Amino acid sequence: MTKIEAILSDFLTALDAYDREAAVHIAVDAIQKEKMDVPTLYEQILAPSLNMIASNTKNQEIPIWDEHLRSNIVRTVIENIFPLLSTSTAIDAKRALVLCLEEEYHDMGARMISDYVSLLGFKTFFIGANTPKKEIIHAVEYLAPDLICISVTNYYHLTRLHSMVESLKNINAEPFKIVIGGYAVHNTSNVRELVEVDYYASSFEDLLKIKEALL
Repeated sequence: MTKIEAILSDFLTALDAYDREAAVHIAVDAIQKEKMDVPTLYEQILAPSLNMIASNTKNQEIPIWDEHLRSNIVRTVIENIFPLLSTSTAIDAKRALVLCLEEEYHDMGARMISDYVSLLGFKTFFIGANTPKKEIIHAVEYLAPDLICISVTNYYHLTRLHSMVESLKNINAEPFKIVIGGYAVHNTSNVRELVEVDYYASSFEDLLKIKEALL
C-alpha cells in the first residue's frame, strides 16, 4: 500500500465513523508534515471520498442524512486546510470568479477550485452554491473577472450550464474566459458537444495550464 493509499484508507475509516476530528487531523497532518501538497490532498483524498459519497447516494446505498453528514465533515476539512495555503496575490493579479449554478447545492468542488486558483496567484471571488443567473451576470459585470470557473455536480444541470454559458457570452463586460469542471462535467463523455467553453478542467495541473495561457 502506498503512502497516499494509506492516508485515503484512514480518511475513509474516519468518514465511516463520522469522526470529524480524526478526518481533520489526518488531512492537516498530511499537509503540515509534507506528506503531500494541497492539490494532491484534494485530488487523491477528498475528491475520491466525495465521489464515493455521490455514487453511493445515487445508488441508494446510503440515506441522504448520511450523505450530508459525511459531506459536511469533508467541508470542515477544507475549511481547516485553507489557512495552510501558501498564496501570494500581486496587485495586478488576474481575477477569478468561482461559482455554482442555480439549484446546484453541491459546492465543495467549486470550493476546491477556489483554493486552486488562489494557490495560482489569482485574486479569487468564491460565491458558491445556488447562484441565480441574473446574480451571476451582475457579479461578472461588477467584479470584472478574467476567468469564470463553474462547477457542476448534478447531471440535470448541464442544460442549465449551456444556457448560462450562452448568456455569459452575450453580456457587456470586460473580456473573460470560461472554464467548467465538476463531477457531472468529468463524467459526461460528450460534454464538449453539449457546452462549448474556453477550457475544461479536472485537476490543478489543468488550471495551471490555463493560468499560463492567460499570461
